[in-house]
Amino acid sequence: MHRCGTSALTRFLGFLGVELGSELIEPATDNPTGFWEDARFLAINRRLTYLVGEEGDRFWEHSVPLEIPLSSPVVRSLMSEAIEEIRGRFAACAWWAFKDPRTLRALPFWEEALVQAGMEIIEVIAVRHPLACAESLLRRDGIREYSSLLLWASHYLAHWPRVAARPFVAVDYDRLLEEPERELRRLSGRLRLPWREAAAEEARRFLRADLRHTRFTTEDLKNRPDISLLVLETFEALQDLCADREPKAASSRMRCLHAEFRRMVPLLHVIDEAWLQTKSVLMADLQEDRAILATRERELAGLRTRIEASHIYRLLLGLRILEKIVPQAEEAIDRIADRRVGVREKV
Repeated sequence: MHRCGTSALTRFLGFLGVELGSELIEPATDNPTGFWEDARFLAINRRLTYLVGEEGDRFWEHSVPLEIPLSSPVVRSLMSEAIEEIRGRFAACAWWAFKDPRTLRALPFWEEALVQAGMEIIEVIAVRHPLACAESLLRRDGIREYSSLLLWASHYLAHWPRVAARPFVAVDYDRLLEEPERELRRLSGRLRLPWREAAAEEARRFLRADLRHTRFTTEDLKNRPDISLLVLETFEALQDLCADREPKAASSRMRCLHAEFRRMVPLLHVIDEAWLQTKSVLMADLQEDRAILATRERELAGLRTRIEASHIYRLLLGLRILEKIVPQAEEAIDRIADRRVGVREKV
């Protein structure tokens, strides 16, 4: 799931000596420490997702894995390009990795490409607290929390059977920031990567305070009755995987949640569609009310201009000024008269 620490996690793999590619895209405002995505693989993924369906910010677009026509001439051409990239650039690398959140949706494509290129596949899963992810998406994209939480759950649950069918390691974003050396050593052990003594120091220099804007706990989910239990239980299962607590049981729990999610998708889809339709009507009404208000404001401004230009308004304005001046003049006259009386009495 994007906004879940995939960039930081990929950089950590680089600290362990994993090759990340030579054509990394530039950092951006929303990711100042870099994306660590190779432009060539990114281009292949973009063309592939364009062919089979662009991704959006509605959860049901991610709730069911894409049907990728691997026998299609266009897709086969893309696969040949991917295989050539892998063999030509990384055949000599003991360990290499590429990162792009789109890869999850295109997993069948990349699995076949990597197998044909003679590569062993190990998946690294980035996990972040769903509320932190939702807050980040709200801040960056304006996506409401309800949609972000379903989007978060769909990314992990929709693809779980295929993900869990291969070796994988899950890494929690908060753990990565709080205990970088511990997580580096865990990654090194789980991925069978040789340990680099410089890795921990490089990671500490890379980490910045602004990499984490918020900190949530499991209790924050439990204390929110408006949040689906599906989201809570998915996060709990993923946390067990990130901490290596009974991984088989946690993965089995994820499979059960996957099945439950698939059953819930049609109903959730209807609810979300109803909200979108209601939102569309409300936005149309709001635009109409704003147009009416703007018209009334222009009419009032025109009336005000005509009134201020009229002789009657000017006369009334003069009378209002006199109304303020006369009492002041009368008071002044009274004070002068009082002073004259005082002078006569003294004389």
